[in-house]
Amino acid sequence: MGGGRVTDVSARSGGGDEAPVVKITAPANNSAHQWNSLVNYSVVVTYQGKSTQYQEIPSNEVLIKATYVADLSKRVGETAAPPVPAGLLEIARSKCVGCHEFKATAMGPSFAAIAARYPDNQASIDTLSRYIREGSTGVWGQGNMPAHPEMTNEQLHAMALWILKEAADPNVNYYSGTEGAFKMEASATPGPNAGLILTASYTAGPADRRQDQRGQDTVVVRGK
Repeated sequence: MGGGRVTDVSARSGGGDEAPVVKITAPANNSAHQWNSLVNYSVVVTYQGKSTQYQEIPSNEVLIKATYVADLSKRVGETAAPPVPAGLLEIARSKCVGCHEFKATAMGPSFAAIAARYPDNQASIDTLSRYIREGSTGVWGQGNMPAHPEMTNEQLHAMALWILKEAADPNVNYYSGTEGAFKMEASATPGPNAGLILTASYTAGPADRRQDQRGQDTVVVRGK
């Protein structure tokens, strides 16, 4: 990806509506920041005449993905990131992040810790789906997890599948919201061309439909 900036909007097939417009206003593309420091980010999303600036679009539905890249020069010409997985969208749109962080411990265990505890198989998908739907007590210490009976089997399985397959990726950190801070974190000793690719995305419509309208913006953040 080098010094390029990628702004991608994907319109629903067969539809006439414009796709969401996502804009990362901070940090600046190709800006350099100290490793292990916290860097503030800011994102604005507009869609169908509404904007996150006026709280007309839920800010928690804006996902930030920070991907560590050992050599940014090898990412020149790379296309935009693929659509956000359905399970991750369901997590962002639910109240999960109120108790769980992606990698840090909060009221409940992180999604990465859950992924490390359970093997990636159907039995684990069924177990996690049941915990989400029915709630649990004493699975992680003395904490209680509330039930979510309103969720469909498809939603539950998608969430569990994403946690098991992707939550523990050491090269990727996730955040939600239009404002916050991400850590300049490297999964290995960074070289002179190392940095992060920061992608902000917003997907409209049900999370389990591939033809959802999607907007995203990507910037390169260099380490120093």
